[in-house]
Amino acid sequence: MIWCIVTKMFTNSHGSFVITLRLTALILIHILRIPLLAEAPPNIILFYVDDLGWSDVGYQGSTFYETPHIDQLASEGIRFTSAYSPCPVCSPSRASLMTGKSTARVGFTGHITAIGRHRYPTHGRIIPPEDHMQLPLEEISLARALKSAGYVSASIGKWHLGAEGYWPLDHGFDVNVAGYTQGMPASYFFPYRTTRYPWNPVVKNLVGGKEGEYLTDRLTDEAIRFMDAHHNRQFFLYLTHYAVHTPIEAPKTLIDKYKEKLKIDDSQFNAGYAAMIETVDNSVGRIMEALERLKIDKKTIVIFSSDNGGESQVTNNRPLRAGKGYLYEGGIRVPLVLWYPGVINKGSVTDIPVIGTDLYPTITELAGEKSQPGKQLDGHSLVSLFTDPSAWSPRDLFWYYPHYSPQAKRPGSAIRSGKYKLIENYDPPSVELYDLAIDQGETINLAEKMPDRTIKMGRKIHTWLQESGAKLHRKNPSYQPESAFSKPPSAELRPD
Repeated sequence: MIWCIVTKMFTNSHGSFVITLRLTALILIHILRIPLLAEAPPNIILFYVDDLGWSDVGYQGSTFYETPHIDQLASEGIRFTSAYSPCPVCSPSRASLMTGKSTARVGFTGHITAIGRHRYPTHGRIIPPEDHMQLPLEEISLARALKSAGYVSASIGKWHLGAEGYWPLDHGFDVNVAGYTQGMPASYFFPYRTTRYPWNPVVKNLVGGKEGEYLTDRLTDEAIRFMDAHHNRQFFLYLTHYAVHTPIEAPKTLIDKYKEKLKIDDSQFNAGYAAMIETVDNSVGRIMEALERLKIDKKTIVIFSSDNGGESQVTNNRPLRAGKGYLYEGGIRVPLVLWYPGVINKGSVTDIPVIGTDLYPTITELAGEKSQPGKQLDGHSLVSLFTDPSAWSPRDLFWYYPHYSPQAKRPGSAIRSGKYKLIENYDPPSVELYDLAIDQGETINLAEKMPDRTIKMGRKIHTWLQESGAKLHRKNPSYQPESAFSKPPSAELRPD
């Protein structure tokens, strides 16, 4: 029908030729988007890896870590070189992903299983806000939104968004495997139990298994089982590996392989962590093979990302500064790849800054799900970046992390505006401004040299917090400088 319209337009008088040409161009642009909108909505697979750093994949230049399947995904899709997590630690990032809202708006700014000084510091300059310890059930989760579009959904792996009663099934998922309160597994090996962590003795919601079984492999088995059962209808698979979070455990053969590699490549330092990354890469490879076997690879979008930056104690995040728990680039810049055959051009690359919060509206747009009445999203759909980049509107990105992370113990907020990034630290109070275009490693603080820009960006943060309805931190009236952090961390402080 569209071709008939185009033909008729060209039969008009010569005087209307220019207008006709313009209209034709608009129609052709529309035609290019038809595969997204006219065909059946795609299956959606979201790999959300735990603690995987921006530099921890081959396509980002790593010579030590081996990730051929992830690299192939990147070469066949679009990779985002300036992608960010919504928070430098995991629970808030996952809450933002699941709701499409900033951590400030959803009121979920700290990771839920870290108590002690992370949430209730006795000697800090600030008192963190009393944020949510679970994802509120009234939030329209990604699974719940997709259910209204006819999708069946599975959460396989880490959840970390609340105690029992707030697990995946309570938030609209049809299947939950191994998702529960804790953010790390008791053990990566069957029977997934340990006596090391009395507060986390066993991986829950994971039945059966066999001797020698490795958790990342088992979760992949469960994911493929779900795909086999539901490949004849639209499905959403949230494959959220516990890897590469501690404890650092992996098959011995892989660890030995990287111990040998350390002898000739000193760009990294942890063979066990490298082995864990390879198990995640193998998972990606197996899922892609299953898509091809089921003949649904042409109608599936695959998304690969991480919940925060790499943990500095187990990986080198260079050229980025610091790591998980920090508002520096090493803590919040993450890998992000989207793969969608026939829609996304192979080998596409964009340096436009995006954030994990954007995945909610991206996925719901692809699924054809209409926005819920009254639902306010902070994320922006990324669809235009691979269909019509000229339609993208630049915007600022914001972070609010008013907690004392186990890694950094530096609460603060941040904004990225164009090539500039500003960090406002709350304890001790300070401001840092960086030009990321020339200083990706955040080594030259421009705050004093550029006071006007510093003030302007700082005000933007404060306005954003107010407009988001953020639960704000407050000054600690009992703060005494001489006693700040004079005591060892609380024994109650648990890894996230």
